[in-house]
Amino acid sequence: MVVIVIICAGGALGGGDGSKSSDSSSAASSKKSNDADKTISENAEFRKKFDAIKVGDLMNHGDGGDALADVEKSLGKPSTTSTTNDQGIKVKDYIWTKGNVSINVQFNDDKVVSKDIDGFKFARKTKMNLDGFNGIADGATYSDIVAKFGEPDGLDEMMVSGEKTVTAIWLTGTKGGTVTLQFTNDALTSKTQSGLKN
Repeated sequence: MVVIVIICAGGALGGGDGSKSSDSSSAASSKKSNDADKTISENAEFRKKFDAIKVGDLMNHGDGGDALADVEKSLGKPSTTSTTNDQGIKVKDYIWTKGNVSINVQFNDDKVVSKDIDGFKFARKTKMNLDGFNGIADGATYSDIVAKFGEPDGLDEMMVSGEKTVTAIWLTGTKGGTVTLQFTNDALTSKTQSGLKN
C-alpha cells in the first residue's frame, strides 16, 4: 500500500489528481457544475471519460470498480503501463495521455482501485477567493463544494477498506492561487491554498 499512498500524495502535489464522488447526489451536482464550467478545447471528452470511471476497494480486489477492459474500451490503449507488488497486493498502473492531460488509473485483479487526472484546466470565471476558502468548514461535502466553486481541475480518488479518499485541486476559477481540498467519505478533512487573494 505504500505505492498507492505515494501516488495519492503525488496527486495532491499536482502529479495526478483523481476523483469524483460516485454517489448520485454528487453526480447530479457534478453535472450541474459541468454545464456551467466550459472546458478547454479537445480535452473535454477526455475529462468526461475520466469522470465516468468507477473506483472499487483496493482491499476487496477492486470490488465495485470498472473492469480494465471497459476502461480500455473508453480510453483506448494506455501510453504507459507498469506493475507493482506491495505487501502481497499486485497493482497495475496504466497512464493515458492527451496533450498536456494525463489520466492515471490503478487496477487490482483488473478492477479500478484508484484514478487521477493531471494537466486538465477549466475555462471559467473566478469563484473562489481567500475569504471563500477561509469560509470552507471541516466536514463540508464534496458535492457542496463543487456546487459552490465548480469542478476541480485535478482529481485523485481511491478507496481502501471502505474508506474513500478524494483529493481535489483547483487551478482555475480561483483568485490568484491554487486550492487543494481532501475529502474522506465525502467530508472535508483538510484544505490548503497557495497564493489566494481577495
